[in-house]
Amino acid sequence: MTAATGKRALDNAPDAGQRLRLVVCLSLIAIPHALHLPIWVLGLAVPIMIWQFVAALRGWPLPGRWVRFALAAAAFAAVFAGFGRVNGQEAGVSLLVLLLALKLCEIRTHRDAMVFLTLTCFLLATQFLFSQSLAMAVYLVVGTWVIVAAFVDVASAGAPRATLGESARLLVQALPVAVLLFVLFPRIPGPIWGLPADAGASARTGLSDSMSPGSLTNLALDGGVALRARFIDGAVPPAQRYWRGPVLWDFDGRTWSRNDADQRLTGGRLDARSGRRRQVDITLEPTRHDWLIALDVPVAADRPSRLTAGATLRVADDVNERIRYQATSLLGGVLDRDLDARMRRRALLLPVEGNERARELARRWYAQYRQPAEIVNAALRRFRQQPYRYTLSPPATSEAASIDDFLFETRAGFCEHYAGAFTFLMRAAGIPARVVTGYQGAERATVGDYWVVRNSDAHAWSEVWLAGRGWVRVDPTAAVAPERIESGVAASIADRGSLPYMARASGDAWYRVQMLWDGINAGWNRWFLAYGPQLQQRMLDLLGLGGGWGRPLLALTTGVVALLALVSVGIAWRGRRTLDTDAVVAAWRGVCTRLARIGYPRRRDEGARAYARRIAALRPDMAADIESLAQQYTRLRYAPEQVSAAADRDTFIAAARAFRPRRRAPEPRSSRNAL
Repeated sequence: MTAATGKRALDNAPDAGQRLRLVVCLSLIAIPHALHLPIWVLGLAVPIMIWQFVAALRGWPLPGRWVRFALAAAAFAAVFAGFGRVNGQEAGVSLLVLLLALKLCEIRTHRDAMVFLTLTCFLLATQFLFSQSLAMAVYLVVGTWVIVAAFVDVASAGAPRATLGESARLLVQALPVAVLLFVLFPRIPGPIWGLPADAGASARTGLSDSMSPGSLTNLALDGGVALRARFIDGAVPPAQRYWRGPVLWDFDGRTWSRNDADQRLTGGRLDARSGRRRQVDITLEPTRHDWLIALDVPVAADRPSRLTAGATLRVADDVNERIRYQATSLLGGVLDRDLDARMRRRALLLPVEGNERARELARRWYAQYRQPAEIVNAALRRFRQQPYRYTLSPPATSEAASIDDFLFETRAGFCEHYAGAFTFLMRAAGIPARVVTGYQGAERATVGDYWVVRNSDAHAWSEVWLAGRGWVRVDPTAAVAPERIESGVAASIADRGSLPYMARASGDAWYRVQMLWDGINAGWNRWFLAYGPQLQQRMLDLLGLGGGWGRPLLALTTGVVALLALVSVGIAWRGRRTLDTDAVVAAWRGVCTRLARIGYPRRRDEGARAYARRIAALRPDMAADIESLAQQYTRLRYAPEQVSAAADRDTFIAAARAFRPRRRAPEPRSSRNAL
């Protein structure tokens, strides 16, 4: 193929084999979206792709403009009807999948194929909105390899195996540059672009702003990872592995919750001279909430945050993606040695009526014991001595008297039942108390120096305020099932089989395989996903580029990026497509374009005369016109000495511009008369 022929080939539509490969490429890139998009989206996209696959195999013509317009409008309407909008994470990706499937219906030229593949790259990138795991990263590398191979295939019409090899070679060549930019390019806190409003909507730790009977029981059935922790100063004993989340102050008779009034309370005041400071490196899964989980009572974290009145670390925005931070905690420290009047009122507030039997029990304790600590012990003694059960299947309680039903009737519940009832009793007895939700326990990883905290470790406990001691943690669950604190939830319940597999910590071969994979993922999260400004600074320090190298490093990175940009521009300029300025060629190109629009594109290896003969065989109604144009073009292009340059050129150009092929051939007159 000559250079001129190669340039002209760029105007032609992909052949049947290339169209098949484009359908396969889109199918491979869209497969992971089947895991999180609604089934009806797949029910629309899959038939369209099957239709285009069969059309490419059998040579069916592409649908007309109005058919494509109607299908696109239907896709918009379906997405809007299904989601109530066309933007956002799931709605936007669903619309992109449907429109890309429809884009297959209008790939008529080289440019159409290139636009299609560019949009496919964008679809590939949207996978990170749903998952940033190592497995997804490997899949994205494979997807990039396939898309680059498709680019090579469309541009060069090479054999599939050859294009895959060329794609691999290009990716290997780009790898050093990618690594260099990843390590050196200056990092900024947070993502460059904001995530969609519903990004991470399906990902959460399970904790929420409220707690009612059964809420944490349901979490115990989820074996997913909530966070991974690395104890910098050595692991703490099991009894101290309390991971603090939101603190709940308000009770409406059944549900404990927090509200905006909490923001007006004074932040927790820690006695810095008490307790032991411990630092923990935490990788937190997306929560869709604005708090950070930390060990026991946190002091601070290495990202912007503030300490609330309940001693919870709170950040400015919801945690919609996996984050890594280092939290400093005070084990056994004194929190709020002096309690201000507003916080005391909040910590004693109860509904005006309801749960009268529990109130009466608290009044008897208040009259019987002199010290608040004695009332606390009386409540724990009741849980310890009477036949209370710790179970994942507690009996239902009534809406109006959930505390009474649990304390005096069912006597069976999970941690939220015990923490809620204990806190209610303390407030009814005049002792400031609040509910703390979070996690208790941790499972040591089999690979790597870190600990895994699962959603099944979700826990609730109480804090009571005692004069001179501040807020003191009291876990009534420990009075009923002490093995829950020492050995985890699997060791504390009789119905262990109802727990998720990984929460049972069975230690068998499949468990070890999954822990091995978790270790690999933990390394990925730690060194790649969490590679932010702080980790970059540590990395640069190890490379000897820390300290005062900030400005030189920025200048170096900017220079590298500028150099790469210049090289890219140079390559693009050398490989640019030079348009032929010959009016004869431009006129013939217009003829070919108009024929392609009605379903008769010119093949890459097809000359003008051969193209005209094929069109004449398919469309006898325009045989004379197209063959005459092809003959004139060939003479003007390849035998100019046989023609009168000016007159014949003008005649051909005028005829070519006037050529307007119709989409369908007219019916024979005899057929119309017969009807």
